[in-house]
Amino acid sequence: MSDLISVVIPVHNVSRFIDAAIASVLNQTYRNFEIIVVDDCSTDETADILLNHRETIRFIRHDTNQGAAAARNTGVEMARGDLVAFLDGDDKWHPEKLEIFAESFSRHPDVLFGFSDFSRFKWSDGSFFALSNSQIFPVIYGILHRFKYSGRKSFVIPGSDMFRILLEGYPIYPSAMVVRKRLFDRIGMWRKVQTNEDFDIGLRSSMRTDCLYIDENLAMIGRHDANLTVDTHRQMEGDILVFDLHLADTGYSNEEKGLIRHYRGKRLCGIGHSYLRSGEKKRAFRMYVEALRNGGWTWHAISRIGYIAVTGPFLPKISSRTTSR
Repeated sequence: MSDLISVVIPVHNVSRFIDAAIASVLNQTYRNFEIIVVDDCSTDETADILLNHRETIRFIRHDTNQGAAAARNTGVEMARGDLVAFLDGDDKWHPEKLEIFAESFSRHPDVLFGFSDFSRFKWSDGSFFALSNSQIFPVIYGILHRFKYSGRKSFVIPGSDMFRILLEGYPIYPSAMVVRKRLFDRIGMWRKVQTNEDFDIGLRSSMRTDCLYIDENLAMIGRHDANLTVDTHRQMEGDILVFDLHLADTGYSNEEKGLIRHYRGKRLCGIGHSYLRSGEKKRAFRMYVEALRNGGWTWHAISRIGYIAVTGPFLPKISSRTTSR
């Protein structure tokens, strides 16, 4: 008999999308699954809609809003399957997602963490972005060419390589993840981190296991007014908070911490460049100054600091009056 897969769906005020998310699970070609929906104290009609699915889901509601990490942890604690798949309430899956992951994990019993490529779409009109996640962040393909795949474009990426891919900036959204439940015995549960909990858990996982990657778009990440307006700079700076959290971890070697510092500096320079392009020179200046604390980015940061200092806003404005002759 096929192994049970526990599908964990954390939700908060997703009444417009949750029916489609659940339907994408019910339409899976792999049939041995359970759906666990954790409502993190929604204030819209989400809970009422979930009651309509009570014959097909296990449903629990938090009394207070605790955040997505806590909701996922509640779902993991309730999970009865060996594999746990995560789906956000405003995303959807390809019908073969669970079948492909179940078959791939069966061939790699020691691998604890898996993810796939994914596409993004707009809920407003159903249109898809032109590029998939891995096409937008092709750093992953620099690793894949070294490995052969079998079956449905399934690759096992060594944890050390996955660690670098994540530090480089490759994002893994929760709806693209499938893990063995025993992973959490090794790394602990989801941690509440500003906006980048997926980055945090990916780094922790790569330090404890090799990673299974499916080079197919098996998840569809929904974009809408509630998440399109998220401040991109805030998300980028959230990465810095994750870097700092991991730099404080005594479990890393000096070499590993050196890598984290290197990519922290690179990310800070990237944030500085983004602020500079948007005309926010003071914020850009702070990012470049902070980047000086990280190895490998000194001259890059100094050159940008020099440019900002020359062009302002830190120098007084020069009078535009002309002197008559």
